[in-house]
Amino acid sequence: MIRLRKFRLSCCFALRSKTAGRQVSVTKNNFYIESRASKTGRDEGGIAMKRLYFFLSTVAVVLGLLTGGTRALQAAEGEFAPLFAGDSLAGWKVSDWSNISTPQRVEGTPWKIEDGVLYGLNKRTWIISPKEYGDFVLKLETKISKNSNGGIGLRFPLDGDPAYTGMEIQVVDHEVYYRGSSQPQQRTGSIYDEIAAKDATKPVGQWNSWEITARGSKVQIVLNGQKVIDADLSRETKARQKKGPPLAERPLRGHIGFQNLNGTITLRNMMIKELDGAEEKFVSLFNGRNLDGWVNVNCGPETWKVRDGMIICSGVPTGVMRTEKQYENYILELEWRHMKKGGNAGLFIHSGDLPVTGKPFTRAIEVQILDGRNSGSYTSHGDVFGIQGATMTPDKIHPNGWMRSLPSERRCNPAGQWNHYRVESRNGMINLAVNGKVVTRAFGANPRKGYICLESEGGLVHFRNIRICELPGSNPPDDVVAQKDRGFRSLYNGLDLRGWKRVPGSKGHWTAKDWILDYDGKSEASGDDRNLWSEEEFGNFVLIVDWRLPDKPKVTKVPVILPDGSEATDANGKELTVPVMDAGDSGVYLRGVSKSQINIWNWPVGSGEIWGYRRDRNMPPEVRRGATPILNADNPVGQWNRFEITVIDDKVTVVLNGKTVIREARLPGLPERGPIALQHHGDHIQFANIYIKELN
Repeated sequence: MIRLRKFRLSCCFALRSKTAGRQVSVTKNNFYIESRASKTGRDEGGIAMKRLYFFLSTVAVVLGLLTGGTRALQAAEGEFAPLFAGDSLAGWKVSDWSNISTPQRVEGTPWKIEDGVLYGLNKRTWIISPKEYGDFVLKLETKISKNSNGGIGLRFPLDGDPAYTGMEIQVVDHEVYYRGSSQPQQRTGSIYDEIAAKDATKPVGQWNSWEITARGSKVQIVLNGQKVIDADLSRETKARQKKGPPLAERPLRGHIGFQNLNGTITLRNMMIKELDGAEEKFVSLFNGRNLDGWVNVNCGPETWKVRDGMIICSGVPTGVMRTEKQYENYILELEWRHMKKGGNAGLFIHSGDLPVTGKPFTRAIEVQILDGRNSGSYTSHGDVFGIQGATMTPDKIHPNGWMRSLPSERRCNPAGQWNHYRVESRNGMINLAVNGKVVTRAFGANPRKGYICLESEGGLVHFRNIRICELPGSNPPDDVVAQKDRGFRSLYNGLDLRGWKRVPGSKGHWTAKDWILDYDGKSEASGDDRNLWSEEEFGNFVLIVDWRLPDKPKVTKVPVILPDGSEATDANGKELTVPVMDAGDSGVYLRGVSKSQINIWNWPVGSGEIWGYRRDRNMPPEVRRGATPILNADNPVGQWNRFEITVIDDKVTVVLNGKTVIREARLPGLPERGPIALQHHGDHIQFANIYIKELN
């Protein structure tokens, strides 16, 4: 009889006859019969021809399927592509088994491919794909010899051990290789050293079939028809070994490869179907017409403009513009170009809502946008680093030990030319592709959810085609989520004094110096006009003000203030004083009156006292006590400090550098509304990050 030996649903299939020694090839339009002599030397073509009619009806059915119903099946199967181009290893890299940035240490040819079968020849190496893969389905068959140990590497970068930088699916004769002492997570089908697989392995020397699906953080492994792994890597937050990070912190995109550590491993029918494109659903973050969806955090209205479908950033003042929404897991794409050589800007991810104390920058992970500045410590080609208290782990040790991930390749175009960034953020892992290639990676980002910011930092820079594809989130705990929008708006734009009353005598004394509002203490105006008053009046509000006394301090004797608000005296009733390093004096007036001044100075009692109420001997003791700081929370002289002042009706709370120094002090007679003032006291003072949130 004639037996169907090989049958593939493709453009061509073959029927073979063992008895007739003939091959019948059928394409959509042609039949071919190749005659061969049988073992007896007799041409049995006649027999085959007589029997060919038996197959013609089958062929007709198959041809019908090929032109009709099977097309859908072909389309599905056609999405799979071979990992290797014919019998060629072109583009594939061979490396040492323990660190793939190291060339193979052994001589000879450790890998070869013949008739579509890949052979690993006992040479302690990896063979690594030329391209990276994110989400995919990988099908293949493996066979090993006795005492062999190999593996299937997934999503790993081009350095380190893929078992710990990406993941390795174990392929091993565990009984012999480990001499009966293997751990479950070291056996075939397991994610090596991390997640144990169910046992579905065929005996050594037999073929095992695999189907591995990786979609985001979800990984499913089917071995010989049985599901042996079904894992969500985002939940694997604790490493089960000490050689690499937990699976939740490993990349979700990288290279595929095969390892031969011992013995021989043979692989065939290696096919892959990429899922990335089907899963990416991008939406625009910039509509090309205006800045809807964006919040100007601390810049002037002229800093960010829209023209010709681009966001034009002037670079002045230093500051940021952020999205209205926070994001965790996503793919972010944008294009940018510097218009002047040496320009500086940035892309912030996982950002908080406001700048940190004494800085124009938010706490975030920065993706550098820089032109023409390169050294051994930093580049203009896609550095990634934590700023202002945000943390992350670079994928490679920085030359100076900095928390800064440097790109593996310098791919940015110079000023005047467009560059494309693709940032993938997944559960605290960050991959940056520059102009089409992933060059920078970081892990363990904290925060790992927050706002996306464009940064202004001196360079004239253009942005366009900003879009995002959100990926499934992990509902992270608050500890790794950046500060959410608290409803503040800026009262100082970094360019000028718009929103503040400007009088002739103060011109050139109260000045905008980028993100710092500087006062030299020498206003020539009269009386209260020497203070800087807001144009708006406010009732109930929360006010944030950063300040510092920048001049060199001098030794000065100042009074000792007691907790009840009185000033200490000696046995003779003489005022007690102590020497301090004094750099000056200033304050913040609330609701238009100097009596409600929140004091700034270097006295031992600390800043934050409400001067006029503490010193008013006509006030009840509880009022004077309430206007006296509970503790001294000032930073060292010359450093930045932050007030957070809450005014509700006639009660005031002052938080200084995160510590409550005045708690709900009652201020009898405090007006219901009034402007805010930054006080003139004749000393040099600097303010920054002035924000207000009005309360109902």
